[in-house]
Amino acid sequence: MEFSDFVAPFDAESFRTQYFGKLPVHIRGNGHGRPNLLPWSRFNEVLAITPYWNEDTLKVYFKSRAALRENYCDTADLRAGVSAPVNPAKVKALMGLGASLVANHVHRVCPEVGAVANMLEHEFAARVAANVYCSFRGVQAFQTHFDLHDVFAVQAEGEKVWRVYESRADAPVLPLPPGDEIEKWLTESRGRLLFEVHMRPGDVLYLPRGQYHDALTGSQASLHVTFGVSPATGLALFKLLETAVMQESAFRAYLPDARRRAHLQERLSTLADRIKAVMTSPAFAIDVLNHQRDLSRAPANYELPAQARSSWYSVARRASVARRDQGFAVVFDGGEIAVGAAYPTVEWILKQRLFSLDDAVARQPGVDRLELRHDLELLVRAGILVETEMQQ
Repeated sequence: MEFSDFVAPFDAESFRTQYFGKLPVHIRGNGHGRPNLLPWSRFNEVLAITPYWNEDTLKVYFKSRAALRENYCDTADLRAGVSAPVNPAKVKALMGLGASLVANHVHRVCPEVGAVANMLEHEFAARVAANVYCSFRGVQAFQTHFDLHDVFAVQAEGEKVWRVYESRADAPVLPLPPGDEIEKWLTESRGRLLFEVHMRPGDVLYLPRGQYHDALTGSQASLHVTFGVSPATGLALFKLLETAVMQESAFRAYLPDARRRAHLQERLSTLADRIKAVMTSPAFAIDVLNHQRDLSRAPANYELPAQARSSWYSVARRASVARRDQGFAVVFDGGEIAVGAAYPTVEWILKQRLFSLDDAVARQPGVDRLELRHDLELLVRAGILVETEMQQ
């Protein structure tokens, strides 16, 4: 599925500029050909993958409260540090009482859902997780709340009434603690009702991060899939910056005694100037690009029974990757070769004696295969790498 199909009849570019990260919107499914991602029969098949489901991946809620694990899991003879496996019979008994299910990270065990999650990851340079919510007539599994990520909720079976409120938390990153006081505060701070929608199969509801909302199941059992979209935030820059300046002695040096305020202020001012130079450099922009690329995961596509033959290389000359503000380069006794976003993979390559292209690609989750091939061709021309054959 392409993103344009996912948000039809909205224009994909208009959606990105007018709604994403800004406004909630209900996208009706009438006649727009969105396939049912998870009919009841398929969800039953996914739940039957019993080794996957445990106290972490499957949650049971009753009247907005999470069930204790011993009420729906097998806890006897459980080893320390091991998540308790779900007991299907216990879960079924609780559902008979009106409990709701939340199946977490379904994209890992359901390829149809995983394909949509992967599409959204590439569309928004984000990490995406898909959870499934199963609830029954008249049930409100969760009180008014907001999420720490953007949400695309896709109605799969039955109907659900969503209420979206005018309040929106300011770029939240930390979950609120559970409890009656927090629920009361959320209800009091949610503001006026912005709109109410009756979600039917094929409908999509988009909610930007922090948007207050709640939902109530209609007259029949409901099944919907939520795709939580989490692009990188500015907080990610701190780890990237730490890595970028690790090789600079000025940052590894001891700080002046803070009681000598003038000395400390002078050092902090010097470091701040250097931080600004690093963060506005082309090299740091590459680091941000790589971080965003690494958020999206390649789909599991083994293509069996095909057995791909990979290109093999050996390292013939000593070389290393050097970081400079203007970019990255492979430095060797014959000069320098500029490399781009694949520099972490190139750095790994230069430490090997023998490697395959496929193995190199696997070392950096978001590496662009064509970019890496281009860098390898340059290294071969310089005599740093030699194409070879792997003896079977």
